[in-house]
Amino acid sequence: MASQPDVLQSCLQEAARAAKPALEHCIETAITALQAAETHSMKTSERDELASAWRGLLDNKAAWSARYQADLLAAFDKGIAAALAAGENGNTAFATSTAQGLRRTGSLGMDAFSLVDDADVTQAIESSRLLQHILPCVEQTLAELDTLISSAQGLANVRPELNPLRPEVFTQVLQGLMANAAADPPLVSTWVRHLADPMGRELKRIYEKLIRLLEQANVQAANYRVLQTPAGIAGKTRAGGGKAGSTPGGLPGGSGTGSGSGGEGAYAGGKPARPPSQYADLSNYEIRDELFQDFLFHGGSNAHHGLAPSYYATVDEELSALKAAPDSTAAPLSGPAAQDEASYQAVPAVDRPQRFVDVSSPLSAKVWGTYGRSRERAIVRTQLRKEATKVGQVLGLEVVRKLVNQVAQDPRLLVPVREAIVALEPSLLRLAMVDPRFFSDEGHPGRRLMERVAQRSFKYNDEFSPEFAVFFQAVTGSFNELNALAIEDAKPFGMALAALEHAWDAQDQREFETRHKVLQALHFAEERQERADQIAFDLSARSDLDNVPGVVLDFLFGPWSLAMAHAKLVDQRNQVDPEGFGSVVPDLLWSVKRDVTLKRPAKLIEMIPGLLDKLHSGLSMLGQAPRENEKFFESLMKLHQPVLKLRRLKSKRDAEESGAIPLEPEELPATPEQRRARVAEQPWLGRDDLDAAGFEDTLPTAPGELLDELPAAPPAARPLPAAVEAAAAAAPDTTAQAEGDNASRPAHTSPEAEAILLGLRTGSWVDLYSKRRWLRAQLIWASSKATLFMFLSHGGQPHSMTKRSCEKLIMQRWLRPVDTQAVVAQALDAVASEVAAQAPPLRQGSNAFLPSAAPQDEPATV
Repeated sequence: MASQPDVLQSCLQEAARAAKPALEHCIETAITALQAAETHSMKTSERDELASAWRGLLDNKAAWSARYQADLLAAFDKGIAAALAAGENGNTAFATSTAQGLRRTGSLGMDAFSLVDDADVTQAIESSRLLQHILPCVEQTLAELDTLISSAQGLANVRPELNPLRPEVFTQVLQGLMANAAADPPLVSTWVRHLADPMGRELKRIYEKLIRLLEQANVQAANYRVLQTPAGIAGKTRAGGGKAGSTPGGLPGGSGTGSGSGGEGAYAGGKPARPPSQYADLSNYEIRDELFQDFLFHGGSNAHHGLAPSYYATVDEELSALKAAPDSTAAPLSGPAAQDEASYQAVPAVDRPQRFVDVSSPLSAKVWGTYGRSRERAIVRTQLRKEATKVGQVLGLEVVRKLVNQVAQDPRLLVPVREAIVALEPSLLRLAMVDPRFFSDEGHPGRRLMERVAQRSFKYNDEFSPEFAVFFQAVTGSFNELNALAIEDAKPFGMALAALEHAWDAQDQREFETRHKVLQALHFAEERQERADQIAFDLSARSDLDNVPGVVLDFLFGPWSLAMAHAKLVDQRNQVDPEGFGSVVPDLLWSVKRDVTLKRPAKLIEMIPGLLDKLHSGLSMLGQAPRENEKFFESLMKLHQPVLKLRRLKSKRDAEESGAIPLEPEELPATPEQRRARVAEQPWLGRDDLDAAGFEDTLPTAPGELLDELPAAPPAARPLPAAVEAAAAAAPDTTAQAEGDNASRPAHTSPEAEAILLGLRTGSWVDLYSKRRWLRAQLIWASSKATLFMFLSHGGQPHSMTKRSCEKLIMQRWLRPVDTQAVVAQALDAVASEVAAQAPPLRQGSNAFLPSAAPQDEPATV
């Protein structure tokens, strides 16, 4: 076996060698992405920026690749020196590890920016952004590498902040190379944005290679150490209901080594919540016991202890009683009684009363087989308790049971989905036997499977719809296969999730083309409107607008500006005046001034045919029908009529007083208000655009305007059969039961509706009443001014509407936001809150370790 220093040096050399081709691959990937973005961009300025970015990467690729390896080795040497110094300082250095570990989150305090110049601040911000993108890709692999590197450094405990191969070392060296390139800050930001993802993937591969190298050298992983915290901090964490915390190394909930699953000596420092003993007597164990509180909040300092004989005696009695009890009957259907099913299904999906589900509920035998019986699930649970050999296994089984119970009562999920989680309990319990604290790891396959199924189910709001049936069939097949396996590790859950994700991706791909086409049309319309607004502003500054009638200026600032903008966007030859639409403007303005046209009638008569052809050509290219600008052309004809009439009269030789012919009243010149161009509130859309974007509740009027019309009122909910109402009344009170009674809830006020609309984010789900049915739709786009919104329902069907239309729908509760925040995390919070409320306070100075109630996902802002 090689010595530890030799192994460490080999790792550093291997990391530096692998970093060079990794950086080259990252740059190539970023260049490809930038070139693709340049091709698809519709903004000239944006295309120029993207082109400069990929050319800059191409120019610097060779130099950066050549220097990256050497600079990394120098940075690694500094890290080794810092680790040696910290080892000499002992506990003093370790006490600062938590503060130093803040760098791993990429956070930057205000004190970090004092007495530094702008370049340093900018570099620190960009380095932080790069690190924030990379960390999620390498978090799990890095946790394992930290334990091995700390051991190779000769440290007794895991010291992530002393790992010379930390991600921030790689990002800081790369940031130094970018700084030496003397590029503008916006260009560096573009580089960082496109290098982040490929660098995260490459760094993960490097870490995996190093882990294999260390394992082949028989390096044993070091243990994590939990700092002793003051009683005040421990009290705050308990009051917080078990929110996610971390070890000093930044690991969530004890993932990696040293969790409650066992491993003597995994927790060093501080006193355990209960004095250690060789055996733990859990025969009279209850949820409010101090032992359970220690396991849930602090990782379980006694989790590796054995179990007393009295515990097994108690479990034997429970198991015998369960087997001797009469066989429970599985539910014939997943819904109400068969005779009430049709009536229940006829009720609108959003108005159906909630049905109670928990771990003891009977499930459909046709769907779930043997595990449809609550007695069979209870036997599995008790049998596993009998097979447990450590305290952590027993406590893990109890947490899983309570977690499943909480998810089963989540009113946001459809009843079949909640029943599916209950049916999966046997597999989750078997997983808890080999990994008692799997629930504390947000990235664990077992937890991710539950969360992804729950999140995917938010696409559906009707358990009786054919679309949901397809989704649920795949879920039941996957869960039943898991229940039939002997779980020895988390791999079956990862494979089940991968299979489901593969099927879901295939479904989503079919919707992607429709979504992409519609979004591309909307982005084009938005860009066209922005350019039209600028063209209109430029036209309003012309010096030849005096005495021009208002109807003509309205046309120039509206439809014709749009036509000019459209021609510029579709022009492939970079012409100054595509299609010659700009040259029409001075001719049109001259032609409507009577005082000059009467003096040169021949010029006007020669100009009119070409002028009208060009105007109709531009409007046709824009997609506007002639009737949409009928008022303008009628006014234009009247403005030209005096000259035409004068010409006809002068052609008569016997007309002696042709100069005194009567003329029609002149159109009034434009008012100062009409001469001022205005920015459109929302992009103009043609009839085809409106149809493609799903503007089902709007109709086109004048250019750039949309008329909002609300859909017909949804049908009143049909009365439920007495058996269904009785079952709903008998079920425990839940929040969803109150929400289900739509008739009893008043409509929203206008300020409330506006606040609800502003609270929606891209990716938010809503229940939308459209075409006389309730749909589950997702917000996928909002205009830059938040005046137009597009939702997508199942099958890629778009539903677009104006802000005013959305607010009206919300006021009448025909558009209702759906809460889709993390299901498993909220369930863990509920379990932790229950424990914190019922359990006695732990002793002061106990180990402060919080599990995994992970922060809820934040969708992108509209």
